[in-house]
Amino acid sequence: MDSPTSSRQLATIQPPLLLPYLQTIRLLSLKKMSHVWKCNWNKFLIRHHPPLQFPFQNLTDILLGDCHNIKYLLSPLMAKYLSNLKNVRIDGCDGMEEVISRRDDEITTSTSASSYQDTAFFPHLDTLCLRNLQCLKSVDDGGRTCRSDKLSSNIIHDEFQVQSAQVTGSYWSLCQYPTKIHIYKCDALSSLIPWYAVGQMKRLQELEIKKCNGMREVFESESSVDEGGARVVGGPPLKNVGIPQLSNLKTVRITECDLLSYIFTFSTLESLNQLKDLRVINCKAIQVIVKEEKKTSSKGVVFPRLETLELEGLPKLEGFFLGMNDFRWPSLDNVLIDDCPQLVMFTSGQSTTPKLKYIQTSFGKYSPECGLNFHETIGQTTFPASSQPTISKGMPFSFHNLIEINLWWRNVGKTVVPSNALLQLEKLQQITLNRCDGLGEVFEVGALEGTNKSQTLVQIPNLTQVKLEWVDDVKYLWKSNQRMVLEFPNLTTLSIELCNRLEHVFTCSMVGSLVQLQHLCISMCGNLEVIVKEEEEEEEECDAKVNEIILPRLNSLKLQHLRDLKGFCLGKEAFSLPALDTLQIKECPAITVFTKGYLSTPELKVIDTSFGFWYVKTDINSLLKTKQEEVPVIPFFNDP
Repeated sequence: MDSPTSSRQLATIQPPLLLPYLQTIRLLSLKKMSHVWKCNWNKFLIRHHPPLQFPFQNLTDILLGDCHNIKYLLSPLMAKYLSNLKNVRIDGCDGMEEVISRRDDEITTSTSASSYQDTAFFPHLDTLCLRNLQCLKSVDDGGRTCRSDKLSSNIIHDEFQVQSAQVTGSYWSLCQYPTKIHIYKCDALSSLIPWYAVGQMKRLQELEIKKCNGMREVFESESSVDEGGARVVGGPPLKNVGIPQLSNLKTVRITECDLLSYIFTFSTLESLNQLKDLRVINCKAIQVIVKEEKKTSSKGVVFPRLETLELEGLPKLEGFFLGMNDFRWPSLDNVLIDDCPQLVMFTSGQSTTPKLKYIQTSFGKYSPECGLNFHETIGQTTFPASSQPTISKGMPFSFHNLIEINLWWRNVGKTVVPSNALLQLEKLQQITLNRCDGLGEVFEVGALEGTNKSQTLVQIPNLTQVKLEWVDDVKYLWKSNQRMVLEFPNLTTLSIELCNRLEHVFTCSMVGSLVQLQHLCISMCGNLEVIVKEEEEEEEECDAKVNEIILPRLNSLKLQHLRDLKGFCLGKEAFSLPALDTLQIKECPAITVFTKGYLSTPELKVIDTSFGFWYVKTDINSLLKTKQEEVPVIPFFNDP
């Protein structure tokens, strides 16, 4: 880049432009390369007066990958001439310490530097992506002053930075210009947005930081620069930090940054009027999402467009904000709070969430009885409330406001709902279990404390849907117990699949309570012998009490791939299924009879089997008996 031609010759000779149409530079696995371009840009620009048209005027994309000897990408004096730059991506460059650095530039004079004052650098920059840069200490040196923890040998270099900023009359950072910033595994980076740039971040829309174990601040505060007497002695006074400007920021996702104690300061909130998605996940040191400042204000805070808020795996989180300000969240409708065991309140002031219908955790969904003001809840709904130790960890909610149970790939112990919580399920509407190893029963049925020996009736009044899939160890939805009977008066849909140890679904004492059951589907449960089982104890008493079991709304019954199924019910009970019009029995080779008692299915016309459809002229049992007499060996009832 440096020409040996003298400045006097350059006054009369105009060299040709170099690579005027170059748009993309991709440098991959160049192990020994130390510079992308090397030039003393001060001398280059001074001797070309007026400055030449820069040779990379149309450059839009720069990609560096696995170039381990490169310590920086750009000189700040180049920035003015890369006005069309759109994307900068640097990945796996182990020696990279800064993206923009002055280390190879000499101190400029006020004459040469004045042309850069008030320059808007990188006006088209869209994406800054930095990944796997273990030595990256800062994105750029900018106007940063020296810090107490820097070596004395760096003070001269930092003094130059201050002088340069004083000459140009401005501080600027590469982070000011992108609309998207993605940072991944940059462990030496202690902060991302320098304090002097926070007030000039109007273009930023998407910020994602992941696995930066050395990061202590996302947006560097002025106080952190001043701590320990970090200002340069005798240096020029630094202008005050402006009010943070994040007015276009829509998405913030922070994951696995273990030294962060907060994300925003309170003064930042006023500019976050476009924020839609905020997620903070698996950050061990996070205590609050928004940090209080010395200058307090009673002004209310509004997040007008925030729709999604996820706080997960934050073991030290005490609250979103612990000041007394009121918060309004008019658009918030998706909240996940999970594994935050120290969370005692969301905000100290009022939090208004008119659109929020539930709060989601890894255990399920909870009714926001008081919006996000957890500390105002009463009785069993205060922190912590769940009586199940394996569930209550990091879940500051109770069974009282539980709407849905959704467990996927989790070991929740032997039961999902303990017996002492059965009376707290007034709001429970749905249960979905998938691959919950070790689970023996869904509801633990036992004698309630303080009750006598007489039978206790417990209703789960609003439960409408239950789905179990691939829960290999479950034996019972609830184990039969003469001291307690569960009833599900509004259950409409029950689906069970791949539960190989399940022995039965219902018992005769409670199946009659399923007055709203419409759809029942059981498939691929290898040990299931009956759908409705007689009580194990006091069978004669049970038979005397239950003469006929009516399922008035059951219209669809599907039994599929049940190897050991012998019948729907093998007791003496009579069954009336007045609405049943769809019956499917497929791949059930052991079945010999549907029920032993009387069976009424007036609306059923056809049975769907593995070998076609059978018309039902009388009842199912009569049909089965007739077919057995007509055909000694029926493929449908035997292994193929």
